[in-house]
Amino acid sequence: MEFHGVGVREYEAIEEVLGETGRISKPRLTYDYDKNSLLVEMPSAIHEAPFDCLKLSLGHSIAALPYDNDIIFPMVHMNSSLSVKRKSVTPDICITVTPAEGPTKTVLVPFIGECACSEDKPHVISKLKDTIAAHPHTKMVVLVLIREAQPYSSPGKDSVAWDTLSRSDVPLELDQFITERFPPCTPITIANHKWCHISTVDVFVWVRGDDEPVIDLETEDAEHMAHGTLLPDINMDAVKSMLKRGLGKIRDSFVAFSKQLNPTVDCTELEEAVITLPVRWKDYVIALNNGADVTAWMRYKTWHEKVIKDRASGNTQARGRSRRKRASKSLPPPRKSRRAVY
Repeated sequence: MEFHGVGVREYEAIEEVLGETGRISKPRLTYDYDKNSLLVEMPSAIHEAPFDCLKLSLGHSIAALPYDNDIIFPMVHMNSSLSVKRKSVTPDICITVTPAEGPTKTVLVPFIGECACSEDKPHVISKLKDTIAAHPHTKMVVLVLIREAQPYSSPGKDSVAWDTLSRSDVPLELDQFITERFPPCTPITIANHKWCHISTVDVFVWVRGDDEPVIDLETEDAEHMAHGTLLPDINMDAVKSMLKRGLGKIRDSFVAFSKQLNPTVDCTELEEAVITLPVRWKDYVIALNNGADVTAWMRYKTWHEKVIKDRASGNTQARGRSRRKRASKSLPPPRKSRRAVY
């Protein structure tokens, strides 16, 4: 949802309030300082599932690198705001590196990741290009494309789902709504209605070449880009190899940044460190299945809340009309009889 006419102070106040809520899942904000427009996107459970797993893998890989903790401070973030050409964008996942001491004036962003659900690949790449242009030192980019078999639509009136699931004013809990494990790539069907149906999950990884000023997201060169799938089948060997290559580039950026901050530091051990990437792709599929369950339940809850709200509103209006109707039919008060005067 996009809002126009949002001032800078209003945007910064919204961002501060969201930062203080402590919620695990927060809206993604994209603010254009020139147009004063604010784009608000609420990630779904399937949207965050792949990067929940990737964050763990990247965290283990970075922790295994022998960098000097007193010089640099790397961190893996989910939904953290970055500045981009008079804009503020929120990538799904990124790695930042800041000085361990002193003011945080220099921030490296060697890795950026985006996950798109039923969104065109060119559109997502266009957004990634804007982010990379503002952070040309980015070494690796990951894009996950999740597609549903068909666009979601809520139950229609007189459907089995409507008749079955709208009887109670209280929505079902997750364990009451999802009572079985649906196999991957099959529709989550409850009360004869399809609430979520993931059909494919594609993963793309780009790594910046040594002679490239920025990562080329248009290339399909096997030396700088890898493509794999998590669904319907797991085919991620090329992706894992490219991720390890990208982590090697990130390790090298750690070396360069450490020497920039402290020219006397010895980074030999870091330069020679072997990249490790603990990953079990089946865990990603499990996370996607869990995310599909939660997404289906959240769609049900949203639909149920609207049905109950509309029902309550209709009952209130009906009672109001009924009262007016009775008043219109009431008889006028009887006239006082005149006594005859003799």
